[in-house]
Parts: sequence; structure tokens; C-alpha cells
Amino acid sequence: MQSYLSLQQFLLNIQGKLKYSFPESYWIKAELAGVRKVGRHVYFELIQLSSGQKVAQIRGTAFYGEGTQAIADFEKTTGQKFAYGIKIGLRATVNYHPVYGLSLNLLELDAELTIGGIELQRKQTLERLLLKNPGVILLRDGIYSTPNKLLPIPLVIQRVAVITSLSSDAFADFMHCIKNNDRDYRFHTDIYEALVHGYSTTISIMEAMDQILASGKKYDVAVLIRGGGAPADFLPFDDYDLALRIATFPIPILTGIGHQMNQGIADFFARIHMKTPTMAAQYMIDYNAQFESRLNLLSESINKTAMSLYVSRNNQFLMLQSKLFSITKEALQNKTFQLSQVESNLVPSVFRVLKNEALKLEQKSLQISFRLPFYFTAMQKNLLYLQDHIQSLSPQRLLKRGFVLIKKNGTYVVNEKLNPGEEIEIIQETSSYEAEIIKKL
Repeated sequence: MQSYLSLQQFLLNIQGKLKYSFPESYWIKAELAGVRKVGRHVYFELIQLSSGQKVAQIRGTAFYGEGTQAIADFEKTTGQKFAYGIKIGLRATVNYHPVYGLSLNLLELDAELTIGGIELQRKQTLERLLLKNPGVILLRDGIYSTPNKLLPIPLVIQRVAVITSLSSDAFADFMHCIKNNDRDYRFHTDIYEALVHGYSTTISIMEAMDQILASGKKYDVAVLIRGGGAPADFLPFDDYDLALRIATFPIPILTGIGHQMNQGIADFFARIHMKTPTMAAQYMIDYNAQFESRLNLLSESINKTAMSLYVSRNNQFLMLQSKLFSITKEALQNKTFQLSQVESNLVPSVFRVLKNEALKLEQKSLQISFRLPFYFTAMQKNLLYLQDHIQSLSPQRLLKRGFVLIKKNGTYVVNEKLNPGEEIEIIQETSSYEAEIIKKL
């Protein structure tokens, strides 16, 4: 008859073998795939990926006490939550339970490995960006150059697109700073909401960037802000696709995503990098203040130049006025002297001319007085002759001399043609006759 082991006996044998084979603790490198806290204990999943494929997986437990204290120390040292997605180095013992199966019991965490893993990943992403985008992303003397970093910022920042989460303290701090600045500058802000924490951060931010371009608005800068966090919290801002989008974005990008210790790839490729949202807001205020300061200096320079020019021109005017007065006075004196000479020369000449003309006038008067009686006598004779001549031509004188006057229809006929049959009146000195024209001779 076949001999059987109970399942429990079999699994307990496995448990014993494992304890015998793995009696010590071991340092293991893996990636956290899930973390949950149940009561005082923390349960998590560890995985290993190769070419994007899962090649190993095991459960882990941090029991209250040594295990949970290791997590607390890790979070304090790294500033990073013990959470999904981070790479960790842990010291653990192998544990097998007939019901719960194989797992690792967490004893200690290596904070340096986690921090170094993030830096290594960032380094690899930067190398890939440089390799795949020659001529777009350049590295010179340790400084990255991108199209976005070369974009000019207007003389004054006024129209601002803000990419952030409306529920974050970063957004509140940023808006408070720009709305309550001591210079009373006014900024026109449009908010493009996006996730800035978690694993959808990259896609959400790029969608917000697409919305900015689709709006067609002419923004002076686009501001990307979020609050601080642990190094692993900034992994989305080291993403290849987001970094390339920032590098080639056609609007200058100003970042303030909470890096207190270092910079991420998003910061390397953006036009301006500031460590915090408040510092990003202050940058815009200071930028505009520099322009105002330049305007004030220019205004002072213009005022000084204008005043100097005014003084110079006024002095020239006063000198010219003085010179003109002197020239005018001298010219007036010369003309007065010349006029005096002309006057002294003119008076004798005038008297001489007047005297000659007076003599001529007197001679004419004598001639007129002598000739006037003869003139009047001749004129009187002419008048008498004309009077006799006129009287000789009067109708009465003509009638006495035998002439007759002819009237037709009460009007004297002079040269008018008379036609046969017309009646006329013939007037003599003492009588008149009515007659009829018989024929024309």
C-alpha cells in the first residue's frame, strides 16, 4: 500500500529544509510592486524586471518592531515613502509558512541603494535623450542646451500658463506670491490642471501642454509647479517623453517642482529652473522688476540728457540774444547816423526844389492871368455862333424859310419810307394839310 504524507507534513518538511538551507539573513535588491499596512505590520511585494518582463516575484513582511523601524529609518534618510515603484536593497530572512507560503522577513533597508538607483536611472535617461536627439539636445561643458532654453522671454512677463494641481499647496503658495507682491504687478494666469504626483503624472502634464498649444493664446511663459517630496516622487519629471516635450516646447517653461537638493531632467531642459513654486513666482516678479529698474534708469538718463541739453541750448540762446542785441544796437546807431546825414543833406535839396517849383508855379499863374481874358472872349464868340446856328435849325425858322414838316400817325417823318395809300399831315408855318400818298416817284 502507498505511503502518503499529509500536506501539512510535506510543507513543514519544506519549511525545515528552507530554514536549514537559508539560516542567515541576506541582502537582496528588488523593486517594490505593492505595499499595504495591516494593523501594525507592513506587507509588500518584491519583483525583478528584465527587458520590461517580470522574471521574479516574492512577498515580503515587515513585522512591527524591527521591520517597521527599518522602514521608518529608510523614509527618514531618503525622504522617500516606502511605496510602489522604488528600487530597494533590503536585508531579510527566508520565511516559509504552510498556509501563507514563501516570503521574506524584512530586517533592514539600504537607503543609499535607493537614492543611487534613482540617480542611475536619471543618468541613463539623459544619455538616451542625447543619443536619440542629436542637434536638439546638446551638452556643452556640463550644461544642457535645448530649443526651449534658447527661447527669448518678453521684456515683461504678463500672460502666464500654469500647469499644476489645483488642490496642491504649491498652487496656493504660487498664486499668493504673485497676487500679493510688494510691487503691485498684475499677472494674467490661466490654469491647466494636471496630476503632479503619482504614476499618471507624465501623461497628465503632457496633455496640459497640448491644451496650452491648442488654446492659441500667446503666453509669455508656461509655469510647471508642484510641492516638494522625496527623490522617488520626482521620477515622473525624469521621464524620457516628458523631458523631450519640455525641451522642444515652443513657449518658455519655468519650473518650480520642489527639488531642494538637486535638479531633475525637466529642470535641465526648461528655459528657467527654480527650486520651489514660491521661488518661481518670485522669479517672475524680480524679472519684471529688473525691466522696471531699467526703465527708471533710462528715464533718469533721458531727464539728465534733456536737462543738460536744455541748459546748453539756453546758454547758447542767451549768448545769441546778447550778441543779437549788440548787433542790433550797433546797426541802429549806424542807421541813425546815416539818417542824420541824409536828413542834413536832404533839407537844402528839398528847399531848393521847392523854390524852383514855386517859381515855375508863379510863372504859370502869370501866364494864366494874362491869357484868361482872351480865352473867355474867344469862348463867348463861339457860344454866340453856336446859338445862332442852333436857332437857324429850329422848326419855326425852317418853316419861315418855306420848308414843311410831315407827320404820320402823330410822328414826324424823317427818313421813313412812305407807301401809297398812307395818310400824312403836311405842316407849313401858318397852316397844315392832310394828304394821301398816291404813288412813289
